[in-house]
Amino acid sequence: MTRLRGIAIGLVVPIVFFSIWWVLSERSTSPYFPPLRRTLTAFVDIWFFARFFTDLLPSVGHFLSGLTLGLAAGVVVGTLMGLFPRFNRDVAPMTEFVRAIPTAALVPLGLILFGTGFVMETFLISLAVFFPILVSTTAGVRGVDPVYLEVARSYGLSFSDRLWRVIIPAAAPQILAGCRVAIAFGLAATVIANMVASGSGLGFFIVDAQTSFRLPDMWAGLIMIGLLGYLANTAFVVVEHRLLGWHRGWRGATRAASAA
Repeated sequence: MTRLRGIAIGLVVPIVFFSIWWVLSERSTSPYFPPLRRTLTAFVDIWFFARFFTDLLPSVGHFLSGLTLGLAAGVVVGTLMGLFPRFNRDVAPMTEFVRAIPTAALVPLGLILFGTGFVMETFLISLAVFFPILVSTTAGVRGVDPVYLEVARSYGLSFSDRLWRVIIPAAAPQILAGCRVAIAFGLAATVIANMVASGSGLGFFIVDAQTSFRLPDMWAGLIMIGLLGYLANTAFVVVEHRLLGWHRGWRGATRAASAA
């Protein structure tokens, strides 16, 4: 029942928001804030027909590629930093140095190394995704209860078995929390790369619409970015729910045992 209530609220809030936007903007004569009706008409025409293959699909492909690479690299390096304190001590200064540089500031470096196109955009996106995953994975692995590790050793589990059966599952909630943050970082990096160093994509389209004074098109682009973020987050929540089913069951059993 609680889950159904949450889904209902998740649907009602956007409907109310867009309804208010529709009513308040319907009589708007400002060129900067066109009626939502015009914006939604432009949204359908642009993203389902005119710009689907030229701008929307490439941006989604680059986002998914960069997200996959960044997640994989962040989990691997973060696990190593969590397991081996000396490796963490040696690598942490450099990771903190690079992490402090905004993604937009790395666009010139990406252009020098890779030029424009798929490789450069994937590089920027994966770099933006990498650091939230790195931090959460390192903290999750280092925070594994030593009792779990001692029990695993007492049963004679090999290092590989301890890693996959104890450490990664125990760190999974924190790793997945970092993944959720990384999705927003990756989408932002996708738009930035499109805006600054591309001739297509969502970011390029928004800048082009703004400079051409096609304001309904610009608003349609912003709505699409928000929609992509919502869909990506929703898909991840579904995956997280399946992967952490055991964790919720364990917490429920722990609470029941404490109550008893």
